[in-house]
Amino acid sequence: MKKLKFDSYDGVCFLNGLVFFAPVALLVRTQAGVSEHVFFILQALLSGVIFLGEIPTGFITDKIGYRKSLILAQVLLLGARSLLLAAFVSRSLVLFVVEAVVEGIAACFTSGTGSAYLYALYGENGYLAKTAHAGNFGTAGFIISTVAYAGIYKISGMEGLLITTVVMDIIAVVCSFFLRSESSKTIIADRKEMRLQADIRQQENSGDTMQKKQEKDSIRQILAIFKNKKAFLFVISLAIFSIAWLLINFFYVEKLENCGLPVEWMSLIILSYSAVQMLAEPILGKLSDGKNGKSGRGKLPAVTAATAGVAFLLFRVVKFRAAVLLLMLILPLLLNLPEYLLMDLENQFVDETECGSQRAATLSVLNMGVNLVEILTLSASAFLTKIGIQWCFVFVGCFLMAIALLFARIQK
Repeated sequence: MKKLKFDSYDGVCFLNGLVFFAPVALLVRTQAGVSEHVFFILQALLSGVIFLGEIPTGFITDKIGYRKSLILAQVLLLGARSLLLAAFVSRSLVLFVVEAVVEGIAACFTSGTGSAYLYALYGENGYLAKTAHAGNFGTAGFIISTVAYAGIYKISGMEGLLITTVVMDIIAVVCSFFLRSESSKTIIADRKEMRLQADIRQQENSGDTMQKKQEKDSIRQILAIFKNKKAFLFVISLAIFSIAWLLINFFYVEKLENCGLPVEWMSLIILSYSAVQMLAEPILGKLSDGKNGKSGRGKLPAVTAATAGVAFLLFRVVKFRAAVLLLMLILPLLLNLPEYLLMDLENQFVDETECGSQRAATLSVLNMGVNLVEILTLSASAFLTKIGIQWCFVFVGCFLMAIALLFARIQK
């Protein structure tokens, strides 16, 4: 496998990973007078904005291009972080609400765009390796910000964490202007393929010309992907991955307490599993190597999803401290592997359904399932706590196993 060089996209991912206030994201709100209840409402608002904005921003992206959309997303993210700083300093709930809306719009322009951008640049063969490669830089940024968090917080408090993050976002905006253009070749090729397929169908069914033209309507064409059962599998899978990450990010600490381990270990655990996650690139590079054959590669989503499912089930029942810590370290990596493979399959699915000229919009439609589930889970967070968070790990584990079976079936 050819070694990938550092580029501006990796730089943007690295800088976006430098969120110095991440370990105390809740405290940014609560110290400014926002209750935990309102915090979850703000998160639900964020997910709601993303849900509503996915399709329109996807169409905008397909019109202006992936690179310009990524630049716009960085500018909006900088605006959101600046609003967060202003909201914290002024203790203004209104600014917190506006920040959630702006951050949601920024996320809309990012959703599906990064995936489509890399797929356009690297194609099917290089997409997985580059996605994991860029993801590692994001993880590296996260690790550095987590290590630096304690020192910055001690010296300059919450304001220092927010200001440092805003400075990194300014640099990220500058870096985004150096992103490689996806070049019109890929987009033109997608559109030529679309026209060629349309011409072939028109020649074969000349009597249905008007009907075919109507089917070319952008919204109808994209929504038509749900006639394919694979689309529902992608939506369900993305939703389950979203819940899985929610459990990891928010409820690892509860497992520590249940095992009698100090919660102060959480920072070290985050750093450790972030480092382990960086193994995703070499693992996927090795597994998806052409030497394994197309049939071998086709089995990977099912195998990795099943492995992650088993790990989530074990996490619920294991009580032995060493085993719990080991699972905490490897669960994020095991979840990353099928997630990256799913994104690759999504792009292949877009090609299969002849939506290549509207790749970002199509991926955004598929991602809407994630946002819808996030709205529901955040709104029902109190209920989830009542039924027992540990049982939620069983729920996710069972669904991952079911997804693995479905992946195995569609790859036959």
